[in-house]
Amino acid sequence: MWAPTPALGLLVSFQFLTPQRWWLERLAILVPGSAATRWLLVADAVCLVALGLSSRHPWLGVPLALGAGFLVLNLLGMALTDFYLGLALFHLVVGIATAVLARRTRRLGLGLIGLAVALGALT
Repeated sequence: MWAPTPALGLLVSFQFLTPQRWWLERLAILVPGSAATRWLLVADAVCLVALGLSSRHPWLGVPLALGAGFLVLNLLGMALTDFYLGLALFHLVVGIATAVLARRTRRLGLGLIGLAVALGALT
């Protein structure tokens, strides 16, 4: 067996020769920093609890909303092949779902959308 040559390593490391990652590099501005992501996850949990409490059976709606949110987060991370990009999209999905589905806490979802976009652009 022969070892890969250093030239092959240099060839693969050039950005223009790896087109499969271009779309990810262009979307990097949307991904918030690690500290902002932690606080956005807390805001996501608050929105999911608000969605659960707005259901007919809040004692069942809250665990189902949190479980569905966890499932959607994992599916987005697998579908987009980058967990942090999936996490950024998850913040927007939870905000939109809260704004559309929760009647009394509509402003909470709109606030999460604004916060996710602002923190994604600033951090």
